[in-house]
Amino acid sequence: MILSRHKKKLSLCCLFLMLFFCGCKEISEVSNATISYSYNKDGFIFIPIEDGKYLFLDTGFTMSVLFRDRIKINSTFRRFALINWRRLALVRRVDTLQIGDLIINNHNFVFTRSKNTHHKNDSTIVGIIGMDILSKKYSYFDIKNQTITFSDEKKAQTRLPILVLTYQSPTRPVSSLRINGTMFENVLFDTGFNCFLALLENDKVKLNNQNNLQQALNTDFLGNQRVVCIGQFDFIQMNDINFQAQAISFGHRIRMLGMRFVMQFSSFSIDPFEKKIKFFE
Repeated sequence: MILSRHKKKLSLCCLFLMLFFCGCKEISEVSNATISYSYNKDGFIFIPIEDGKYLFLDTGFTMSVLFRDRIKINSTFRRFALINWRRLALVRRVDTLQIGDLIINNHNFVFTRSKNTHHKNDSTIVGIIGMDILSKKYSYFDIKNQTITFSDEKKAQTRLPILVLTYQSPTRPVSSLRINGTMFENVLFDTGFNCFLALLENDKVKLNNQNNLQQALNTDFLGNQRVVCIGQFDFIQMNDINFQAQAISFGHRIRMLGMRFVMQFSSFSIDPFEKKIKFFE
């Protein structure tokens, strides 16, 4: 009896682990298309999905998210996942999601409630587009005209990029970056972060800036707040590119380049096959 009971518990544990980690593998498809987007008051990229409803573009997310209390769509349970390694959520396969001319077929999304996130007070946001979708195609962001082009081939460029970030993981754009002569590892390109640059607490010593720092609150996806310090820099050099009068936020859990960094350029592209993000003047 004891052995049988242990076997039963072991079988249940194995079943849970299979559901949690594996699920069935599907091949999702993303069509070629050009779609429009807009900026909200905080400078984030909002992609319209239907009247008055938007998807939030966040390259810091490895998986895309749909808020099940705000969007009704046919889906099938696949497995479980952890959000920020803290909260359990469902992963469901969506047969078809159309965003303007962009069609996404047979794709797995994290399904959670908006009240569990810091988007709970903005009812226009119904989900998040992450790197799992951006990793399916070449994508070109025209910042001036506010369009994103998804294609099977690289967009022909008549000019060279002025900054190139190289990353390793297909869905996690983390790069090394030289800032004011000091090399910083594991810098995440995160369009879900609205500041110019975020660094760790100890990084302010490396940049020789420990004075004139102002405290502020930073809120993560789950609504957790963290006290950070913001310092103003007259001059910042990243690799070989110079930026004037920008702020760096210290005290974060990870290093990030945010939307105020993005807005210094006219366009950028994500090449998931060579794993390069290219920024154009």
